[in-house]
Amino acid sequence: EGEEEEGEGEEGVEAVGADEAGGGGGEGEEDSFGAGQEAGAVGGKGAAADALSSRLAPLEIERSFGLTESALATLLDEEEAMAATDAEIERALAAKNDLEASVYAARADLSDALAPFASGAERAPLESALCETEEWIYDEGEDAPREAYQAKADALS
Repeated sequence: EGEEEEGEGEEGVEAVGADEAGGGGGEGEEDSFGAGQEAGAVGGKGAAADALSSRLAPLEIERSFGLTESALATLLDEEEAMAATDAEIERALAAKNDLEASVYAARADLSDALAPFASGAERAPLESALCETEEWIYDEGEDAPREAYQAKADALS
């Protein structure tokens, strides 16, 4: 353990995120590139989207595996772009989850806590809007961008 499996003695690129800098823990050289970033970026389901960006650690290059500076810069740019895409997907999923939770909470309030204060005729347009929003979430809005979820939430407010 701790020994290089392939290319022993060769110069190489090993990207280590801040979380991983003190102790290896990777499954091999090929998994080392970006492993610290992936481990910190993924997190658990339901994690706050803002917390995601704070977990993204910049990659620190310890070895270059014979890559030129320009090739290394290209790979690092690609990694940063993928991390940014992942972060935006997480923010969109969080917005979708928030919208869905708002629909369920509003529906529960209408049928329980607010039922004595509003007639069926007063509740009907609100229930219809909630139903339409829920259908949109599971149909057209399944893979919508974050802004679309926020616009739907604003429309319900």
